[in-house]
Amino acid sequence: MKVDNLSIRLRIAKYIAKNLLSNSDCKITSDIKLTRLYCRLGDYKRAIFHAKKVYELGENPEYYYVLKNLYILTNDFESSDNLKLNASNKQSEDIIPILGCIDDSVYDFDKIKFIKDYVKNKGATPLLISLSGKGKELKNLSETEKELLSNIDLYNKERPKWSKENNPPSYIKSVYKNYDNVRFDELFDYRPPVIKATKVLLGDMQNSYVSVKNGLRETVGQPDNYKNKVLCFGTSTTYSVGTSDEDTIVSLIQKEINDHYSDIKVENYGVHGMNLLLAINNMIQTNIESGDVVIFFDYDEFNRFDDEDIYKLDLNSFDRGGDFFVDLAKHHCHFSPQGNKILSKYIVNRFLLERFNNSSFSISNIQPSQAMYQVLDNLKYFLYKKTAEALESCEMKSYLSLLESHVPDPELKVGSVAVNCNPITKGHLHLLEHASRNVDKLFIFVIEEDKSFFRFEDRLHLVAESTKHLENVTVLRGGKFICTELTYPDYFDKDTTEAKADASMEAWFFCEYIAKTLNITQIFLGDEPKCMITKQYNEKMQELLPEYGIEVDIIDRIATNGDVISASKVRKLLEVGDFDGIAQIVPEPTLLFLQENYGKSAA
Repeated sequence: MKVDNLSIRLRIAKYIAKNLLSNSDCKITSDIKLTRLYCRLGDYKRAIFHAKKVYELGENPEYYYVLKNLYILTNDFESSDNLKLNASNKQSEDIIPILGCIDDSVYDFDKIKFIKDYVKNKGATPLLISLSGKGKELKNLSETEKELLSNIDLYNKERPKWSKENNPPSYIKSVYKNYDNVRFDELFDYRPPVIKATKVLLGDMQNSYVSVKNGLRETVGQPDNYKNKVLCFGTSTTYSVGTSDEDTIVSLIQKEINDHYSDIKVENYGVHGMNLLLAINNMIQTNIESGDVVIFFDYDEFNRFDDEDIYKLDLNSFDRGGDFFVDLAKHHCHFSPQGNKILSKYIVNRFLLERFNNSSFSISNIQPSQAMYQVLDNLKYFLYKKTAEALESCEMKSYLSLLESHVPDPELKVGSVAVNCNPITKGHLHLLEHASRNVDKLFIFVIEEDKSFFRFEDRLHLVAESTKHLENVTVLRGGKFICTELTYPDYFDKDTTEAKADASMEAWFFCEYIAKTLNITQIFLGDEPKCMITKQYNEKMQELLPEYGIEVDIIDRIATNGDVISASKVRKLLEVGDFDGIAQIVPEPTLLFLQENYGKSAA
């Protein structure tokens, strides 16, 4: 059910009047605001009218993505497909406002409904938590809350200065009286969010108080073995600014749950500045299973709607005491360790326990909106373009220079294969020989990221030696753009990671730079029936590459004695020194290399 939209309509009337009376510059400003306000009402048709004006002027390139979203959401796919991104018009260095525009182009209700439908379709439970009573809405203020609201800049803008000097205001010192010899420069330290593949994640870091690994804030007290998960998406309040890992709201939810269950794992997906559309994008790239609970915490969108799955917590209803907050602004806040403790206890006892006490979970038949999936693809493409733009002047320019020295004759049919070959096996060789027979020129890209058992230089050498007999083959480095931490980081955790990954960034870099430079029109992939990470890679290539006129050929893997040949099998045989077994499944250069470098240790 909608919240009253009268104030929005009054603002629309104001900007329409301004538009009639203003010069061209002011008209564009009004059109930007009117686009946003009509989207807030879910009136996409009127939003398109104003967004087109902004887009056509060409001074706000982000409106390509805004207008594309609006066409998608009104099922005008022809207009969406015909929309052109002006590559010569570079976007602003600061992507936060642009991400805000893209987020604002989607009606709040559409985002909320998609979350609910997606989570329920997985057999999980959505829990959308809004917070009211923040900032100016806070009542019965304590003396410390009055102090925070009276000195907003001191506790927000000036925080980097006093935390670096380790000399915070007296109130902050009192909040952390239970911390020994506090290092405020570390307590409030964080790394800016980073684009990794098609997600926005926390930058990894480690100090005395804060640990971020693989983009996630550490949650203390997680069980080693678990039956279900609680996945917590949100912004800086979920991340928990100014608290140690033990005192984040998510760690305290874990601690509270541990008093009742020993097999539920809570995970912190909070990211500074994470708008709701970005959080949804991260959610669909996260493994969610039946019986899980997915929390979205403290988003303004939830305050604007009444819904059975939105739970509104009024901070005025809590006994806050004098140390509930780290800071207070007019509309936002961050919570102290004590504030996180109070909120986590309420969330667990009020919402979570009843869900886990009721062990029956059903999977909804309602399918999430396909239009919203396309909107999320549009967002991913924006993240890719920003990444590519940042790399064009250095890493990409250098890599393309390498490729340009190998450009084949234009009349040739050109194919490629990307391999890790850790190490190269007869299975790999089967794929490479098949590819070589089916094109005039074949490029083999060896994944350069050094995260494998065998060093990149050794893998590159063995691939080159093992394919010498293929006269139409050139072996190249994969650089930073083929299966790397940037483009497909999940590849390197495929033995342990939960099976949810997106290879869109990888596909776009390949199509728009690598394949374009080398005139590649066909790629070859090995079939992967077991590894879900590789399977998802193959599926994304099959989905995106044909849009660029590139054929995808997936080759069945070969077996010996009924077992599929794999590099992992070679590594297992190497552990026990079984060189006779290894000889059956690797090319001669690989066998000689392993005998020379590992024969003595195995003996």
